Amino acid sequence: MYSIKRKKVTSALTILGLVIGIAAIVSLISIGSGLENAISSQLEEFGADKIMVMASMTGGMSGPMASGQTLSDSDADMIEDISGVNMAVGMYIKTSTVKYNDETVTTYVMGLPGKQAQEFFSDIQSIDLEKGKFFKQEDGRVAVIGNKLAHNIFDKDVRIGSYLEISNQKFKVIGIMKSAGDPEMDQAVMMPLDTARNMYEAEDELTMVYVKASDETRVDYVAKKIEEELDDKYGENTYMAMTSEQMMETIGTIFSIISLFLGGIASIALLVAGVGITNTMFMSVMERTREIGVMKAIGATNIKILEIFLIESALIGLIGGIIGCVLGFAISYAVSFAAV
Repeated sequence: MYSIKRKKVTSALTILGLVIGIAAIVSLISIGSGLENAISSQLEEFGADKIMVMASMTGGMSGPMASGQTLSDSDADMIEDISGVNMAVGMYIKTSTVKYNDETVTTYVMGLPGKQAQEFFSDIQSIDLEKGKFFKQEDGRVAVIGNKLAHNIFDKDVRIGSYLEISNQKFKVIGIMKSAGDPEMDQAVMMPLDTARNMYEAEDELTMVYVKASDETRVDYVAKKIEEELDDKYGENTYMAMTSEQMMETIGTIFSIISLFLGGIASIALLVAGVGITNTMFMSVMERTREIGVMKAIGATNIKILEIFLIESALIGLIGGIIGCVLGFAISYAVSFAAV
């Protein structure tokens, strides 16, 4: 301990390297694990009887935004007619700029059939209105917005009756959703399907179709039937029907790879810190040859002398480890708090 105090700068730098390495490992793995748990819990809330129909994966991505493929109203009607399907809701999704009081953000604009909008949110997404009302099929430029977009994005809260400028067109806010816990949904703007498609000249295009099966024990069968019908119409593997269970499996695999990758990167920092401790201890031995000679002269054995240096290195590792763990958990907690 005396040696550590005597070489304050060297010891402090060695401990700092160890702190950085351990904090990186703890924070990255904690953040990855927390994100996986958050997404998994959202999928569980999504329900075992739900299916999402979209374009098949292309280049590691999924959905029409990745492949350019879209569905149509006739596809949604065909899916709804399949045995075992209780409800099919077609959506048109577009990334767009939203302006409010001279502030502009980029978020998702979602077009939904007015006659199914309330069912979609309350039954499929399990989200209710905080205030206001849902739009109807015949409504024009009106919007229901996510909770975060209403209260946290702009300097001033968006209220019922406020106007948003979306793609240079004004929309009246008639409803505000409760928090969904999903950042994308909480920042989204929902409007009548025809209004959204007219604004972006999309005719009868649908980005995806949300499906609710009549019996959750048959959801895999229903998903398979949907894919078969779409394969017959468009060709094999053009579209996919994913159940919540399949989504969880896919996300779990992806996050396992990400966690392994992040852990590997953080381990490099920890390895560098270990080399720093080794270098510090080696230099300590080289600089204390006279002290070692005195200890041997008064009867100290090689084992005892080795124990002294090992205890010093263990103390440095213990101090750095404790600080690194505390810092790592603090970083992961701060990130999770900021994300809520």
